[in-house]
Amino acid sequence: MIPGKVRLDAYLHEWDRVLLLAGAGEHDFVACESPAMMQDHTSNGTLPVTRLGSGGGAHWPFLDLIRFSAALLVLLGHARGLLLESFARVEHPNPLLRLFYLVSGLQHEGVVMFFIVSGFLVGGSIWRLLAQARFDLGSYLINRFARIYLVFAPALLLALLLDTIGREFLGDGRFYGVRPLLPANIFDEWWWTQIPCHVVALQGLICLPWGVNPPLWSLGYEWGLYLIAPAIFAAWLLPMLPLRRLASWAAVGTIFVALCWWHPDWPFWFSLWVLGSVAAQVFRTRPLGLLAGVAGLLISIAALVLSRAALLPPLATDALLAGGLAIAVASPTVMQLTAGVRAIARGAGFSYSLYATHLPVCVFVGALMERFAGWPPVLVQPDLRGLLAFSIMVFCALATAHGFAYLTEDRTTVVREWLIGLRASMRWQAGRAPGL
Repeated sequence: MIPGKVRLDAYLHEWDRVLLLAGAGEHDFVACESPAMMQDHTSNGTLPVTRLGSGGGAHWPFLDLIRFSAALLVLLGHARGLLLESFARVEHPNPLLRLFYLVSGLQHEGVVMFFIVSGFLVGGSIWRLLAQARFDLGSYLINRFARIYLVFAPALLLALLLDTIGREFLGDGRFYGVRPLLPANIFDEWWWTQIPCHVVALQGLICLPWGVNPPLWSLGYEWGLYLIAPAIFAAWLLPMLPLRRLASWAAVGTIFVALCWWHPDWPFWFSLWVLGSVAAQVFRTRPLGLLAGVAGLLISIAALVLSRAALLPPLATDALLAGGLAIAVASPTVMQLTAGVRAIARGAGFSYSLYATHLPVCVFVGALMERFAGWPPVLVQPDLRGLLAFSIMVFCALATAHGFAYLTEDRTTVVREWLIGLRASMRWQAGRAPGL
């Protein structure tokens, strides 16, 4: 049962305080990494009372599940593609192998899930704070910068290190000697213009992503959304003179049309992100009940199955998955599912690191198996040997991401607070300057 309206309003009021203090960032809301974040539960155990502390925030366990599941689906899809034959070439298919290929073929759907969650967390908070005239652009940019770059920049360095070692010492095998390496679409070519493009984290949006780590394209789309979303919501929500509003929409429209011309799939990913933002607004103003939330969850699961069965066009299954997930996250009761499962919470805590590092690590592990374990330079059948190699590759990617996150992603709150303190200090020093 959903608590009464008074209880829910109190919870949402507390949530707004969290958004204001934390700068409306994803890390504040879904990662269970701050010891200062504590939760008390009502007698029916549905919604938490969040105690504010340094870096703390509201915690929704269901988002932990989505984030970790999405990153894991992308990893499974790429690892299988590097090692095993496609299902059409499987010599002796059985129900278990069919299930394995279904689950390990959902890497695209995993990215769809990421965009819904991002829209819910980031887009929803921009919408809310702008509508309440409490949005601070400086805090927002600091929050987004800390979240993205603390993982993104080291991930680029790790990919460069592994690729350099692989080319130098393992280049005679398939994993570093064959380009493009399909189906992961790893390639060698790069251009000097890609360097500044990656420095500003817009790979995939205004330039091709670096060929040794193609999944980084989605981070470029995310960063682009983070940069233009405040302007879009401001043009819609802020009070302004008609001429100024018209000029704002003209500027936003020009950027949007240019991105659509440059990338025909931009409207699709933008729509997913906006749908997540709408779900956040519904969660806050007209939260859905348990039945609606469970129905949305079932629609999402059905969409995942239908996408592999090829019974509907990909766009239709993407729409079902995104719509069902948006309905599910708009239900406060569903958002408390998987509460107390520490493995899922920790998995969500390094999901970004896993997404950013898994493919270079998988390629490197494959090259090591080829050199030292006699792995053949071709795709193999999903027999016992093939599945064992797949498990080793997945384990190595997970272990690397976990250690990588300990050095990077787990430090997001510390870095963010340092940047916020630095900004406050600079503003204070500017205020003390002569003549000010």
